[in-house]
Amino acid sequence: MINAEFSYLDMNEAYTPPHHPTDSFMASATRPLDTLCFAINFTFAILFFIVCVIAIGSADNPFAFIGGFMLVLPVACYAIAEWICWYRKRHELTRPLGVLNLLLAAFFVFGLATTVGEVLMAEEPADPWFILIFGYGFAIIAAYLAWCGWRRVRSVPRVSDTIPIDN
Repeated sequence: MINAEFSYLDMNEAYTPPHHPTDSFMASATRPLDTLCFAINFTFAILFFIVCVIAIGSADNPFAFIGGFMLVLPVACYAIAEWICWYRKRHELTRPLGVLNLLLAAFFVFGLATTVGEVLMAEEPADPWFILIFGYGFAIIAAYLAWCGWRRVRSVPRVSDTIPIDN
């Protein structure tokens, strides 16, 4: 039997899906900045992917082959995740990409510190231009990755903060 007390509006309201917490976390004011971050990250991921493929294809040096072979899949996955997160608006990937950006920033800081330390400890005199250009280059890349990662990790609300718990 059909209960006549329910109206058509009540029936439609009963079947509306719940609000997903990641549907609208990104404010429209930050969209151009997110597009710029996507463009930079995606472009460099594609360029690094091409370098890895060239290192595999040329195979002049076995170490270049191994390095390219080991990095080609992670770099391709990172580029695909960037594309899916930005273009397909799968914002659940924002936090993992932010964590990955922070790890890459830490890797660049480690690379900067060890390389400059080795150059300064070497018996030959250090070329100041090398230290300056290499240092600024790695510092800028590390700062950008740290900023991008920090921004992404903090921009997505945690699921536990957005879903009400019914007691």
